[in-house]
Formats: sequence, C-alpha cells, structure tokens
Amino acid sequence: MNILKTSALFCVLTGFLAYSPKAAPEVRMEQRQTKHTLYSLFYPQNLAVRVMTSRPPVGSSHYQLSVAAAYTDLQTNQPLDLLVCGGRVLQAKAKVGFLDGALTILGNTLTISQLAKGQSPPSAQLEQVQAQHGTLLLQELLVFRGKNQKAAGGSVFQRRALVEFSNHRFAVVESASNYLTMKQFGDDLLELGAQNALYLDMGDWDEGWYKARGQVVKLGNRRTETARQSNWLVFVAP
Repeated sequence: MNILKTSALFCVLTGFLAYSPKAAPEVRMEQRQTKHTLYSLFYPQNLAVRVMTSRPPVGSSHYQLSVAAAYTDLQTNQPLDLLVCGGRVLQAKAKVGFLDGALTILGNTLTISQLAKGQSPPSAQLEQVQAQHGTLLLQELLVFRGKNQKAAGGSVFQRRALVEFSNHRFAVVESASNYLTMKQFGDDLLELGAQNALYLDMGDWDEGWYKARGQVVKLGNRRTETARQSNWLVFVAP
C-alpha cells in the first residue's frame, strides 16, 4: 500500500514539473494613457539591451524586440553618430550638430547622459567603452533628470524613445499618435514617469517589431525606409 502511494505521489510530482511554466526571457508590453494619447511600453524582462549594425533575424528566438536606434546618414546609409558599437570604433567624433544625448551600454548597464550640442564625448570615454566592448551612440535628448529638454514647435510624427524610469528601469516607449511634437512627447514621457529619455529614429525609418508569445508584432506606421535602416536597438536573450 505504501509503495502504491509513493509511486502515485512520484507520478504527480513528475507531471507537475513537466508542465510547470518556465520564466523564459520575453518582452513585457503594457499600454498607458496620458492626457494626450495612448502609449505602448516595452520592458526587456530578463533580456539584454544591445545595439547592432546588422539586421536582427526575426526568425531567431534570441531576438525579442527590434527598433531603429541612431540616425542614418542619408549620403552613405551608415549609422550617424553611433561612435562605438560592440567595442568597435565607428566614428571618433560627432558629426551632427544638434545631438545632445548619449546612450552608453557597458555589459548590462545602460546610461543616458547629456552632452553640449555638437560636442563629442571625451576620447578617454570612447577608449573606455571600446576596452569594455561596449556601445556609445548619440541621439536627441528628450528628458534629463526629470526635465523636458525640448522647446515648443517643430514637426509632428509618431514618436519612440528609450526611457529610464525610477529604480533604473528601462523601456522602449512608442506613441499611438502620429501627431506629436518633440516637446509634447517629452511632456507625455514625464507624465508616464520618465527620469531620462533618449529619442530613437522614427519617421520613414520607424520599422520595428516585438514578439508576443512567439508571434511577431510589427511596430511603426510608415516603414517606407526599412531597407535603408543601418542600426537597431534590440532586446536579446542571453
């Protein structure tokens, strides 16, 4: 009788373990409404944030989100002000005169910092990022230390950013609206709780995607310059 009970218990435990869900790395998406529009927030749960200069293969289970990162040079179709990528120096100095933000990735540590417009990070910083096989790119700074960095006016587009919230939590945030100025976008990010935020390339270069339960969901509304995209911010499984 005891043998039968033990065997039955063993079968139950074995079945439970076999069908217990595993905490696989994945993107957590949530939608939040500001006073102005709806936003989708994509959190890299147990996923590393990286920048790539080759198109991420959508069929690979390692890649769970892909969006455009730095701007692309319209003359060369090469990344613009992506200074160091994976430890490889692509540019020694900034080329764009209006970029005032920097994203540094060292291992799994992300830092959004501020630069004087048109200035390059110190050469010592580039050397450090290179030595640690990190990444350093320049982009437009939307929010820094809880303050909107953008003035009123300008063009309207759908908008997307890499955002740092409290407790050093990061997410890619994308608007549903196609009619946002940079200032309105920054105001909305503050309403969502942003501490720092760096813009990501959009407009005709807005093609992206993420995976929800293994299914690919497209991001961006225009996607007309997808073939010319030169660099990507990705969430990747270890």
